[in-house]
Amino acid sequence: MGGRGSFVNVNSGNFAFKEGGQTYFAIGMIGDNIKVLERPGTSVKAPEMSHTENRIYAVVQNGELKHLAFYDQNHKQVKSIDFGHEHGWNHEKPHVHFNMQHIKNEPGTRPSKDDWVIINKVNDWLKIHK
Repeated sequence: MGGRGSFVNVNSGNFAFKEGGQTYFAIGMIGDNIKVLERPGTSVKAPEMSHTENRIYAVVQNGELKHLAFYDQNHKQVKSIDFGHEHGWNHEKPHVHFNMQHIKNEPGTRPSKDDWVIINKVNDWLKIHK
């Protein structure tokens, strides 16, 4: 398996892929650029690489949004928003990480207004598709 993961069961846009030992199932699209991924199991993280440039992945587990991950033109993750736990000495939830850095003693960064537009789109989609 390469750094971008390996595909299995590719058919009509609904597929599964593995990355870093975790399996993700594509369960839908929101607009042209937000792909909704389901991550079964107990642990969940956003994929480090995207299969499409400038993509946003919404990673869902048990019907709940766990991560939003934003990727650049080189398919690399440039920002992620974590919803599953608090972060930083100010206990932000959700909180933002940039460029795959997860520094424990930094203050948690809040999502921007633009981030909240995307978060609300994903949560609205999840309400309809539960």
